[in-house]
Amino acid sequence: MRELLNNKIEFICDLEALCMRLHCEDMESELFIRAMELLEEARPLLKPAFAIKELSLGLASENGIAIDDQFFNSKIVANKLKNEKNAFSYIATCGREISKYIENTEDALDQYILDQIAYLAYLQAMNQMTQESESKLGIKRQIRLCPGSIIDWSVADVKKIFALMDGLYQNLDVSVLSSGLIDPLKSTSGVFYASDEEFESCAICPRANCETRQMEFNEELHDKMVNL
Repeated sequence: MRELLNNKIEFICDLEALCMRLHCEDMESELFIRAMELLEEARPLLKPAFAIKELSLGLASENGIAIDDQFFNSKIVANKLKNEKNAFSYIATCGREISKYIENTEDALDQYILDQIAYLAYLQAMNQMTQESESKLGIKRQIRLCPGSIIDWSVADVKKIFALMDGLYQNLDVSVLSSGLIDPLKSTSGVFYASDEEFESCAICPRANCETRQMEFNEELHDKMVNL
C-alpha cells in the first residue's frame, strides 16, 4: 500500500488571502503592517506538513464500514465508500511550533493575527497534499470525508485514523486528544478517495459561521444523507 509524507514544505504566505482573512481594507492598513511584522517573527515556526496512507476497505454494512482493522460507524461514509476497494487516510497540519507560539502570545490581537497565519499554513499543507496526490498517486479529483464534518461521523473516530497511520503520523509532530481533536488545532484528518463525483461534506453540514466551509449547505442533500 502506498504512502506519502511531506514535512519539508516551505511556507509561502498568500498575502491577499491574509488581507481578506484579517478584513483589512488594504495592505497599507495598520493591522496588515502588524501582520507582516508577526509573519517575519513566526515564519521559522510555520511548518505545514501532511501524511497519506493507502488502506483497504472492507464490506460496507448498514451502520458503517471497515477500513483495514478499524470499523467506522457512519452510514454516510459507508454509502460513499461502498463501491470502492481502497481509500487513503490523511493528516494535514500547520505545525506544532506555531501553535505553541500562539499560546504563549499575550496580546489578544496578535494571537488572532497569528492564528490566521497558521490557518493559511494548514491550507498550504492541504493544497500541497492535493497536488502530490495527483502527481504521485494519479488522483486527479478526490472526495474527502472527515470525522466531525460528516454529520453522523463522530470526531472521536480521528483516534482510529491515527491508529491506522501509526508510525507515519509521528513524523508530523501531531497528536490526537481523547476527544478526537488534533493537537495542534490547525490540523485535520480524514479519508479521501478518487472520484469524479461532486461532493463536499460542507454541503450536508448545517453548522453556521464555519471558517473552513467550502460549499453552501444543501438542505435537500442533508435530509437525504440523514435518512439513509
